[in-house]
Amino acid sequence: MKKLILLLMMVVTGSLLHAQLVEKEGIFYDFNNNPYTGTYIEYFPDGSVRVEMQVKEGKKNGTTTYYFENGSKKEVRNFKDNKMDGTWITWDENGTKVAEARYNNGKKHGKWFIWDENGTLRYEMEYNSGAKTGIWSIHDEEGNLISEKEF
Repeated sequence: MKKLILLLMMVVTGSLLHAQLVEKEGIFYDFNNNPYTGTYIEYFPDGSVRVEMQVKEGKKNGTTTYYFENGSKKEVRNFKDNKMDGTWITWDENGTKVAEARYNNGKKHGKWFIWDENGTLRYEMEYNSGAKTGIWSIHDEEGNLISEKEF
């Protein structure tokens, strides 16, 4: 019984800690005004998870996942020292991937793809350290290439 009470207290305390985090100028602080390290979770009013992110010394560091109220993933982003770094994927409420992009140290870098609600690839783009590069293409609703531009 003591273990059950202790476990319940830990869960309640952890929930209160998450509720007491404050974000100031992009840095997350705990209830003692110290930069927070750990997993940060926000909830919808119904109790389902809205966002789950990894925080290190107050900064987003690692994977951040956003959810729709129905529980399906909305976005997955990766951060390093509060800057987007790595792949960013977005889905619609039905679970169809609608975008995939890449960042390096906060700058757009690499291939980007955008799909329509039917899952058809509509746009392909590429960046190099934030600058447009390569061949950008546009596809019609059937996936046929209709336009290209080289940067």
